[in-house]
Amino acid sequence: MLTHDDYTVAWIAPLEVELIAARLMLDTKHEKLPQSPVDHNVYALGSIHGHNIVIASLPTTGNTSAATVVTQLRNTFKQIRFGLLVGIGGGVPTRTDNGPVHLGDVIVNKPERNHSGAIQYDHGKALEGHFRRTGYLVPPPTVLLNAAQDLSTEQAITEDDLVAPHLQKINTRLPALRRYRYPGPDRDHLYKSDYPHRTEGSSCHSCACDPLQRVDRNANESQNDEIYYDRSSRIVVHRGTIAAGERVIKDGRLRDELANAHGALCFEMEAAGVMNDFPCLVIRGISDYADSHKNDGWHGYASATAAAYARQLFFHMPVDEVKQCAVGLAST
Repeated sequence: MLTHDDYTVAWIAPLEVELIAARLMLDTKHEKLPQSPVDHNVYALGSIHGHNIVIASLPTTGNTSAATVVTQLRNTFKQIRFGLLVGIGGGVPTRTDNGPVHLGDVIVNKPERNHSGAIQYDHGKALEGHFRRTGYLVPPPTVLLNAAQDLSTEQAITEDDLVAPHLQKINTRLPALRRYRYPGPDRDHLYKSDYPHRTEGSSCHSCACDPLQRVDRNANESQNDEIYYDRSSRIVVHRGTIAAGERVIKDGRLRDELANAHGALCFEMEAAGVMNDFPCLVIRGISDYADSHKNDGWHGYASATAAAYARQLFFHMPVDEVKQCAVGLAST
């Protein structure tokens, strides 16, 4: 029978829609283990490709909740080496080496020269009329960076998509799982950054947002983009900077301002709480463009693509190395 010390990887899925996708990615599910009365987390235990994984969700979104969940998890599962923070995020409609960023794409943090690839954009100091960011987060562990690099390399030289097949683990024929289906390119609408949503709480269709205010992205995307990045059959992954903060970004102009200042590809709300003292890789499926037109239509599919990427990552991590890292961490 497995014990707490047999688990080496934590998978944090903040929202219920993300938690369901995470649990469906497991190869096998394990029986629950006893935990301390002061540990209020609810865990799902299982394995992927020989790696024993603890999946936890958050009672509420945000950095504080994330920090509390991780602290309790690590007190119960003392051999946990590192974590994956997997869920949805608001994307920046920019371009990377893998092409333009669209809804349903996956963003993975990648360290830059002066930070870990995940920055806390709203944490800093006001100095002589300008704001200096001081929110530097712990870099992902080497084993995860190597796995992400190996996956990226394998994908570049392989004709077939390595990530998309994992979506088949989610049976979207079931009524409760239909929200994880690919919504289709006709529902991927980007509006001009200075055009606000007309009625809060209503869809763009219901409140008649002007379609003439949408950005014609086809005019800026080459024919090669359209051929190679067929998003109905392929998940596009971008690696770069993810920006974490305490608030939801729902303003296209603010999105662009922050993205330009920090080189961010995505905005989210939990990384700062998880990564302050816990080595972690952030994986976000793009569910909206961080503007006032955001809605829940892409939440399911974006959760699924992020979870599918996280699952594939375990096939690029040596099991023995992860276990040795966990033992080494516990003995220090």
